[in-house]
Amino acid sequence: MKSKRENGFTLFELVSYILVVSITASVAYNRFGSFPGAAERANFLAVMTQLKSGVTLQMMNGIARGGWAELGHLEGSNPMDLMLETPSNYVGEMSAYDVEAMPARIWYYNTSSKELVYIANDSTDLYRVVDGQRIPTDTVGFKITMQYGDEARSNWQGLVLEPTAPYVWESIDLRIPGVAEQ
Repeated sequence: MKSKRENGFTLFELVSYILVVSITASVAYNRFGSFPGAAERANFLAVMTQLKSGVTLQMMNGIARGGWAELGHLEGSNPMDLMLETPSNYVGEMSAYDVEAMPARIWYYNTSSKELVYIANDSTDLYRVVDGQRIPTDTVGFKITMQYGDEARSNWQGLVLEPTAPYVWESIDLRIPGVAEQ
């Protein structure tokens, strides 16, 4: 004859199991829930690095040829044209667009404003900075511009890819509180 203990879980064991699973799931969600946002930011920064390298390479080629003044034709051009291979999330050039209807996590070149635009998916920590105030935003724009050291535009300093409006995309702290770093 079997004892009642061998028939299944006690209520205490079932509640304990549910409690442990709930706590574990909660910690895992809090720990790994920010990974997609961090991955998107990392991808954005990687593409930005490639774009800036392309602009710098064009500037260096112009300087080496002795024709830095001829680089003016690149001002306002599409920075994606300077890359050997465009990222898979670049959708092309367009003049009419509806940001609300466009998918997130993409780059496109706005031919009307002559700016390269990124539409963020996880814009939790993405802000446009206006008069020192942080305003949440979903988009960030960039233009190729000639930089001069003076108002008379006689002291040429270089060709750069710069944001059309100041922005901050804060990094996400991925450390677990109470866990020592190695």
